Amino acid sequence: MQPLGKALKTAHVQGRPWQQELSRFLLQYRTAPHTSTGVAPSELLFNRTVKGKLPVLKKRNVVNKHKQARANESKKQQYNKEYADHRRNVKTSDIRIGDCVLVRQERQNKLTSRFNTTPYTVTTRNKSKVTARSRSGHTITRNVSHFKRIPKQYESDTDDERTTVNNDQGQNET
Repeated sequence: MQPLGKALKTAHVQGRPWQQELSRFLLQYRTAPHTSTGVAPSELLFNRTVKGKLPVLKKRNVVNKHKQARANESKKQQYNKEYADHRRNVKTSDIRIGDCVLVRQERQNKLTSRFNTTPYTVTTRNKSKVTARSRSGHTITRNVSHFKRIPKQYESDTDDERTTVNNDQGQNET
């Protein structure tokens, strides 16, 4: 903690005992309301207000401080999550179980496509972890960002072993 180190350095420069300054600093820290919970750590520990050096501007009469601290902390966590998601441009994925997807592949050169052309079907999804299986039985597990959803018709077009009749020569091709 930077403030703790600063308090100890100040005590050393001013010639005061560092143990006394450490106790004073910890008392102030423990009696000040925490930013995430809104309640002082000493109030949560002792279930009463501990008198410290800092003045109390308004007195709160809260019966269940633990419940209030949990509620404040969850509110703060939700706010921080929304803020971080907004800053990182997080988008929700529309990939569901049973969807047909393509898997991102490493590019060997600039002519290589971003996604492998073998279609996979999503078998399980756990938050951002997706498991997909190809028709040949190959199973792959990746982050959801490595998959691209494709229409069902594309899957049937690429996987069907179809024969096309060449009208010019009258031969079957596979």
